[in-house]
Amino acid sequence: MNNLDFRNIAVVLLTSFSFLAHCQQNITFNDSLQIGKYKGVAKFEYKIIESDTLLDGPFLMRRSSLGALLKNGDYSFLFKGNFKDNYPSGYWDFEFGKFQSDSITKVLDYQYLLNITGTQESARGELINGRPNGIWSIEKNEIEDSKINRTLFKSTIDFKDGVPQKSFRIENDGSTLVGRFLRNGLAHDEWTLYSENDIGLVESWFFTNGRLRKVETNVEGELNTVDFYTKEILDPKTIILDENYLKILNIIKKTKDTFNLSQSPINTTLKENSAYYRKIDEILSKLGKSAFYPKFKVKVPYYPLDSMQSVLLDSAKVLYKKSRQVSESLLGNTQLNILKMADDNALFFHSVVDEISKRFLDPLAEILEYHESNILQYVSLDELVSHVWPDGKPSDQIIINVKEKGSRTFRGFRATNFNINENSATAIHEMASYAFTNIDSIHGILNERLTKDKRQQEFIALEEQIIAQVNQLNKDLDSLVEGLPQRYLQVFDKIKSIANENLSEYSKMNETPAKRELGTQLVNCFKSMDALTKALAQQPSRAKDIEDKYQDAIWNPFMATIMNEEIKKRITTAYQKILVPHILNSIKKDLGCDNVDKMVLLLNNAHLRMLEMRDEDTSRLERKLKREQDPLVIIQLFNLEPLGQTEQ
Repeated sequence: MNNLDFRNIAVVLLTSFSFLAHCQQNITFNDSLQIGKYKGVAKFEYKIIESDTLLDGPFLMRRSSLGALLKNGDYSFLFKGNFKDNYPSGYWDFEFGKFQSDSITKVLDYQYLLNITGTQESARGELINGRPNGIWSIEKNEIEDSKINRTLFKSTIDFKDGVPQKSFRIENDGSTLVGRFLRNGLAHDEWTLYSENDIGLVESWFFTNGRLRKVETNVEGELNTVDFYTKEILDPKTIILDENYLKILNIIKKTKDTFNLSQSPINTTLKENSAYYRKIDEILSKLGKSAFYPKFKVKVPYYPLDSMQSVLLDSAKVLYKKSRQVSESLLGNTQLNILKMADDNALFFHSVVDEISKRFLDPLAEILEYHESNILQYVSLDELVSHVWPDGKPSDQIIINVKEKGSRTFRGFRATNFNINENSATAIHEMASYAFTNIDSIHGILNERLTKDKRQQEFIALEEQIIAQVNQLNKDLDSLVEGLPQRYLQVFDKIKSIANENLSEYSKMNETPAKRELGTQLVNCFKSMDALTKALAQQPSRAKDIEDKYQDAIWNPFMATIMNEEIKKRITTAYQKILVPHILNSIKKDLGCDNVDKMVLLLNNAHLRMLEMRDEDTSRLERKLKREQDPLVIIQLFNLEPLGQTEQ
């Protein structure tokens, strides 16, 4: 009862503590109360035995608000039942509602009535000493105009003193799961999920006395079988059917395919059911002593870890954490990511760290997560190794392809000192040691190089901007090129080439004010190149817009109809045939950080100028454009800013 906030109890205790300390008579509480996230008005009885507050007798707590319902919608709840010596006992009723109203009322028998729409959850059944007993029913219904429109979820499970018994049935929107338990709560026989939308069976789990033999799935009419514990388990252990059990099954499944039990329809239905039970259990546990959450029992093999194995795995976890911290630091190091572009040795060691992370650290992370969850004692190490390394354990030799210079092999520092070939806790520890030794050694090598060339914090921030901007530029160059004419592809290649040249030049410079100045220029340069890329990608659609805009409806006396005819042809020809090619050629020949802004400006302004001239009097301009082939003259006539000299 420590979780409850009794406003009135404290006053009573202060005034008559000595009497209440030995009082057996029940006291009534009738005031506001908060249980977790639920805040409402409660009325119940309790008694105080040796300074302990024990709920005893009827319990009622509820909340609803007409004002909230009429304004934005309301959530309501009702908890009604009994306690005996702080244990929930007897019949209990839980209701949770989320409603809205159209605010249209009617009067019936001297009462105002209004319709509500939303969802209503309910859970009903008997409890004995905080454990479910008999049939418990949980429902979620969709309410429309104060009537049940459809049932979204319905669960019916029979319990005996907290142990699930006999058959159960769980329905959700579109499917039904049926199955049964033995008297001891072990899953038994066939658990089958049927779909209302598909043809009958969707998935079945086949149990024998808690042992899952196989799972059958129906995918588009084809029956697929995944085997699990096909033979009798010699040394079984009874555990709960929960997320950890699903992880165990994914490790030991016999079929190496993409089937994942955690995403199976039956598991999804069981998780949905568990969520409703957990919701009630959290409420009851905050009120008194409760064990409401249902324990669906299953059997698995037992491979107990001895103290030495546990020590080795705990040590492997420490080594893994150190390795992961160093590897993430190296792989995310801005300075190193700049350095590797100009230094093959830095690129090689960076790639080795990346490979060690993928081949060793990622699988080790999964193994150690299983160790944390106490799963390893339920799977053999052979099955575990086969699961995390389906293609076999990694070699201590790592081959890296370094640009155009061919491959280079990393053997590993003191590789012969490690024995990683066995399937044992010792071998897992050896792999963690191997990963840490090599990543730590590489860190020392790279750190020495980085320390010699250590940059100030403004350099790091500046280089993060450079990398972000060049990544954005490359992303746009790769994504926007689709469907563009060939002449634009050459221009895109030129932009990428110039960006890489500038980045390479920057990475080779020593830390000087000149390098800082260049870095600042590159951020703006790459941003402008990205703007140029986007403008170029729009050119084909811009050309179509101009072609459509420079059309006029003209009467054709021969056809006796109105037809569209291109107008101001000298202007459109000068733009499409001379000006745009001039800009593209200028980019291919002369693009640089010093003129990219002018190129973006000329490209965009030329398009805007074409849109303006459609509605202007351009007869004088058209006369001047007759037989004009010089793009600089055309730029001048269009009142645009030139890029440079006339093309030869």
